[in-house]
Amino acid sequence: MERIDIYDKNGNRTGIVKDRSEPLQDGEYILAVGMWITDKENRILLTQRSLEKRWAPGKWENTAGHVQAGESCEQAIVRELLEETGLAVSQEQLVHLGSAASGRYFGENYGVRLNVPVEDIHFQTGETCGAKWVTFEEFVEMGRGGELSPSVLEHLHGGYKKEFLEFVGHPGSTALDFS
Repeated sequence: MERIDIYDKNGNRTGIVKDRSEPLQDGEYILAVGMWITDKENRILLTQRSLEKRWAPGKWENTAGHVQAGESCEQAIVRELLEETGLAVSQEQLVHLGSAASGRYFGENYGVRLNVPVEDIHFQTGETCGAKWVTFEEFVEMGRGGELSPSVLEHLHGGYKKEFLEFVGHPGSTALDFS
């Protein structure tokens, strides 16, 4: 059972803790985290959502997840990355890219630079089933072609696109303005 803190519309913790499977009531929000991994060539690491997932099965995305009750955003993204990929990073390696809001989610987004072969990535059963490094241009084409999870571009446009573009080596790019 995954326990999560509930937030209000302003992003303040309400003191309410729920099981993740419980439906949200009006005015209740969840805190989520996302991680963008780039290598020394500014390629972006994407993972493929398990085909068992109810929402966006088989689509490609960055590592992301929910902050558990009592957990900091940094602790949550380090945990999610380890769970979904087997990759271990420290909180000191994280670069904060910004915040985003979408629907019932508030999100904190991070980046980290890692040079790791795809063969070293371990997939979490029911969560991830593939991984690949892509160039920025390939990432854009995947977005245009509908290969990315819908939340990926929605979250980028929700508040931290500028910081993301700088992190992946394409400051000022308008290539993601199609959605």
